Amino acid sequence: MLFSIKIKQRLFYMISWMQHNNKYLVITIWVATIAFIGAGFVGWGSVNFGVKSNSIAKVGDVPVSKVKYQFTYSNLYNQYAQKLGANNFDKEKAKSLGLEKKAFRNLYNEALLLNMANEYGVIVSEKEVAQEIEKFDILKDKDGNIDKSIYENFLRARGLKAKDFESIIADELRVRKLITLIHAKPLPLEKKAMESTFNIADKIRYKLLKSSDVNVSVDQSELKSYWEKNRINYLTKTQYELEWLVTKAENMNLTKKDLEDFYKENSFNYIDKEGKLIDFNSSIESVKKDLTLKKLKKQAILDRNRFKKGKLAATKRSIIDEGNSTLPVEAWKLIKSAKIDSYLKPQVVGNRYYTIHLLKKIDPKEMSFEEAKPLVEKEYLQIKKSKKLEKLAKSLEKSPEKLTSSVNEFLTLSKFQTIPDLTPQDSMKFIRYIFGSAKKIDKVTVSDGVVVYEVVEQKLLEKSSTVGTLDKEIAAIKTGELDSNLLKELSQKYSTQLYVKGLQ
Repeated sequence: MLFSIKIKQRLFYMISWMQHNNKYLVITIWVATIAFIGAGFVGWGSVNFGVKSNSIAKVGDVPVSKVKYQFTYSNLYNQYAQKLGANNFDKEKAKSLGLEKKAFRNLYNEALLLNMANEYGVIVSEKEVAQEIEKFDILKDKDGNIDKSIYENFLRARGLKAKDFESIIADELRVRKLITLIHAKPLPLEKKAMESTFNIADKIRYKLLKSSDVNVSVDQSELKSYWEKNRINYLTKTQYELEWLVTKAENMNLTKKDLEDFYKENSFNYIDKEGKLIDFNSSIESVKKDLTLKKLKKQAILDRNRFKKGKLAATKRSIIDEGNSTLPVEAWKLIKSAKIDSYLKPQVVGNRYYTIHLLKKIDPKEMSFEEAKPLVEKEYLQIKKSKKLEKLAKSLEKSPEKLTSSVNEFLTLSKFQTIPDLTPQDSMKFIRYIFGSAKKIDKVTVSDGVVVYEVVEQKLLEKSSTVGTLDKEIAAIKTGELDSNLLKELSQKYSTQLYVKGLQ
């Protein structure tokens, strides 16, 4: 007999996330600065606020400083760059993901907790801060000792003073102490109340309706009608007419000692994905490039002045689309905010510098039907396929006997399984949906179509099968509930003053 326990819907999303993120069974209300200090240096992001105040906001009695925001944003930017790959992540991507708002939300949540820590007298000593800093391997020399020169270069590279960095560490330690004080372990009654939910198992039959199995066609009149209604969405790209001067290294002799000295001063920049220091020999090509660019920068600045005065001719002149990979992301950011006839400061492109002269900006315009046709056809075909798949799925829901595929094993929340015909990602989404739905027969959209399924059998597992993970899962759920409710309560208690627009 099939049964439904409503509580599983409430718990489902948190449980499914935890199953694949066990190492994060701790408070997740903000991205901890400390956690990412040791991450490899990918290219720290920054935000220009255009305000004179040292703070961007004030939450209760706790100010949110510009310095702390820049550092938090940089760490968050670096985290995403590490996960997605530096070549797949840039400032435009960061902006589309709302990283500026996420960074502020992290600091806002931290500030709420700092207000509470102030109320309850939670403090940390200078010794505790020093002990925390001593844990960072990237600040140590080859003998494993904190090196003052490496520490100073680390701070300089990130635009920080020692007192600012140590204040950031102190704040995080205070919040960590507060969290430890307010989080409670699972109680026996809670275990008993939730045990049945974690021991539910479903057996299903299903059918995947693929987009490729659906045939649709469109005629010119349909496409043109769709384009007419949505023509504002089909615009040409913004273009820029530019010319640039290239400054490249010629006859630059770098001795081994030059390279070794530079590496020693900047070793914190040469870190692998696991946060471990890359030795000199393994990073020598990167060291050569970085030192070459450092020495070449002075020449690039001189070349810019001569280029601006007409004493040097441009290396190339071109009209290119905004964001074209010929130029780096940082260059595009400057181009988009520059005035016509501006000469931008030299930008690193590979192992050389480009000085860019902005001649003209060409604004987007509506594409003609012929220009937009390939895009319109692709989009309209997908819309028609989706509608046809939805119709087929509804028909299958009324005739579950036509669901031809099955999973031999029972599906549970405590064990991830790959469903035949589905990718691991779609399998995860599918299983999540099943345990989030109270319906016996239902459908879920996946990357390649729609899955229609029926729960044909349901049972309770033996308690021993999940008892090992139950404590962790309940504790994490309680943590999430506590964090969410606590932050909501604190946000009502402490008022917020914002000095910068667009961060909420």
